[in-house]
Amino acid sequence: MRHDLFSTPLWHIEGAPQQLIDELYQGAYRFKKSHPSENKSNKGGYQTPALEWKDFHPQGIDYIDKVVGDIFKFKVESWWYNINGQGHWNVPHIHAGSDLALVLYVTDSDGLLNLMDPNSRRFAGTTKHGDHIKVNANKGDILMFPSDLVHYVMPNQREEDRISISMNLQLC
Repeated sequence: MRHDLFSTPLWHIEGAPQQLIDELYQGAYRFKKSHPSENKSNKGGYQTPALEWKDFHPQGIDYIDKVVGDIFKFKVESWWYNINGQGHWNVPHIHAGSDLALVLYVTDSDGLLNLMDPNSRRFAGTTKHGDHIKVNANKGDILMFPSDLVHYVMPNQREEDRISISMNLQLC
């Protein structure tokens, strides 16, 4: 399903296979044990370094290739795990050097992802209401949007970790 926000596309693909999500969940913690955290957009959370597509879960590669490939031709430039514990969040950022950002939710998003309106006119010292939209996704859902769209993630309020996988896509 495609939604247009601020004249900007957002793709929401629902329901990756539960077995795949369960294996990706376990994989997040294996990566956390074996890779130090990168400090890019995360505040207090964990992010793996950027990883190569060939190192993603084999069934995950097939699933992403199918569901995204039904929309357009692409290649994955890089991917990484995000694990946000209670109180952890991600600052406003973009994904420079790619065409689309993709987020695969390994746990529910809790509506913490915020996309900024690229057409908002804000002035120093002021805040315009309605200059962002909160997007909700369930465990197993994929969200895709232009990589130059400023986005951020509000602090996780749950005691359980919030886990997602981010990807940078290049259109072919």
